[in-house]
Amino acid sequence: MLYSTRGIIFHTVPYSDSRIIAKIYTQDFGLQSFIVSVSRSKSGKIKSPLLQPLTQVDLRIEKKEKSHLHSVRDITLGVPYTHLHNDIVKTTIALFVAEVLYKTVREEEKNESLYTFLASSLMALDVAHEGVANFHLVFMMHLARFLGFYPLENDAGPKSVFDLTNGTFVALWPGSGQVNSPGHFNFLDDVESRLFEEIFHTDFERMHGLQLNGERRRIALNAIIRYYELHVAGMQKLVGHEILATVVG
Repeated sequence: MLYSTRGIIFHTVPYSDSRIIAKIYTQDFGLQSFIVSVSRSKSGKIKSPLLQPLTQVDLRIEKKEKSHLHSVRDITLGVPYTHLHNDIVKTTIALFVAEVLYKTVREEEKNESLYTFLASSLMALDVAHEGVANFHLVFMMHLARFLGFYPLENDAGPKSVFDLTNGTFVALWPGSGQVNSPGHFNFLDDVESRLFEEIFHTDFERMHGLQLNGERRRIALNAIIRYYELHVAGMQKLVGHEILATVVG
């Protein structure tokens, strides 16, 4: 059957000389895989720039019953960006965010709340003037809510550390430096925990308030990645953060 829907490009891989397979998170059907015929001629309908990671598009699709690979009949630009694809810092962040989404989001059903979060987050990145270098940290923290492992508020006080396994802050035994809930070793240290907590309490409007240099940003991102790796089953290793650190700092 033919449907019209909106979508966000996550990832593409070549399939043949003129076709690609695209992972697209759709507004009406969740994450789906599509065969897309890409034209190299001026008169062709579908051009490769429309398939850049995180482009928001309007789709006309053919969904095939009992198949995990569907067809795109037509694709047009849905939400134009002003800066996202021509600002080196924002483009690098966008590529990393696309990698995170490709390796973590698995939902093959409609989730309007997640789609709205993704679309609004990308617009926030596009128009941001301050705190852009912190975007991916805030994004990953809040994406965890939709992936099912959003951290709990810190009720354990300022001397607590973050328990990566259970998603909670836990207090230390006075004078011992040891957590009061043993049983595993998946804890952030004090520095990591304070950074993690600060990002937890930040949104896109206030991300410029995160006073992070390149080293502290790297520490914070590695802590968040560790958290993801523990909670996303079969998650492939993220590699884009290495390029991110070079460009963004």
